Amino acid sequence: VEEQRVALITRKTPFYAEGGGQVGDAGFFEISSDAGRTHRFKVEDTQRSGEFVMHLGRIEHGTVTVGEHATLTVERGRRERIAANHTGTHLMNHALREVLGEDVEQRGSLVSDDRLRFDFTHSKAMSADELARVEMLVNAAIARTMLVDALVVPLELAKGIHGVRAVFGERYPDPVRVVSVGAKVTDMLAEPANPKWRECSVEFCGGTHTRSSEEIQHFAILNEGASSAGVRRIFAVTGTAAHAAEATATHIEQRLAAARKLTGEALAEEATAIASALAELPVSTVFRHRMEPAVAELRERAKEWRKAQEGANRDVVVAQARTIAEEMSGAMIVASISGADPAALLSALSAVRAKRPESAILLMSADEAEGKVAIAADVPKAIQDKGLKAGDWVRAAAEACGGKGGGRPDFAQAGGKEPARLPEALRAAKAFAGARIGE
Repeated sequence: VEEQRVALITRKTPFYAEGGGQVGDAGFFEISSDAGRTHRFKVEDTQRSGEFVMHLGRIEHGTVTVGEHATLTVERGRRERIAANHTGTHLMNHALREVLGEDVEQRGSLVSDDRLRFDFTHSKAMSADELARVEMLVNAAIARTMLVDALVVPLELAKGIHGVRAVFGERYPDPVRVVSVGAKVTDMLAEPANPKWRECSVEFCGGTHTRSSEEIQHFAILNEGASSAGVRRIFAVTGTAAHAAEATATHIEQRLAAARKLTGEALAEEATAIASALAELPVSTVFRHRMEPAVAELRERAKEWRKAQEGANRDVVVAQARTIAEEMSGAMIVASISGADPAALLSALSAVRAKRPESAILLMSADEAEGKVAIAADVPKAIQDKGLKAGDWVRAAAEACGGKGGGRPDFAQAGGKEPARLPEALRAAKAFAGARIGE
């Protein structure tokens, strides 16, 4: 079975089997055979099947026989990251109740080594201020180096602890494991009705946890959104992942500060890049909410610059069009315009039409950088009656420069993909029109 995924069952195990929203442990076995050889089994996941804990993975070399002795090693770093995320989940659950009220109930969770997911009852999206307060409360608890304690106690006694949290609809064993952050469970059992326990996170939980809140290091909410009707979902990270999110946020903030000094095309490009980074990179949603107005302001400045550029460019293009109208006449006018995008080319077409209403007009503009050719044509009714249709005309021109298009008999647009073939396209347009109107 080497390289095949198998399940191994041992008499005892330190591996945590998936349950209570927490993923199963990973690690490896060192298996000693009677012949003195050692085999290695890589554990990729741990699941429970009835009373058995199943270690799922692959035998990296050798074979495994029932009855052989094994040394089991849990992947410690992964376990620690999971524990930090699990204790962070408990602190966040407690903070949500503080911020949103007592009616908040857990509806599900997933605790893995790279992040945590938490579903809870709430009728609407959390505000930026509410998210900031939750994040602040969790990080304040981390900074206080609060004790994390766990004890298995009779279910009825556990239920009597003031402020204890449990998952709605979950059936708990008796006795049940109680996990507290901020006080010893024995102290809670000695005075179960003491209202001060409300200040602690205390839940029924069988998962792995840190020994103190300090081991969580840092906490960041990455996203909050709807899970289902009346249920919200939060994704968050702790430890090095939360520190990385904070470092990314700092870098974005520095880029934003530098971008405020930019102008022109550099401003436009950096505004787009920062907006993409803020939307796509893993940063605290609290930071994202805080930065959105500044990014919006930056993009508005870039938008105003683009409008000014387009206006200036349109003026240049229209000036070229007026020169063409003065220098060319007759039934057919075919010409190229420098630096015109499709919108500016329409302005040019209107300028020529104003001077030469009796002419069939086709204008083209090549953009070498973008690898595009813009084409537009206007044909008056009298020339349409001779057989020249604008849609057919632009199609013939576009095909000569690797493109396509069409439109109405009186007006049409098209696009090409080979700017280098602009002269060829101009010749094709003249030949096509000339064959129909006799020029």
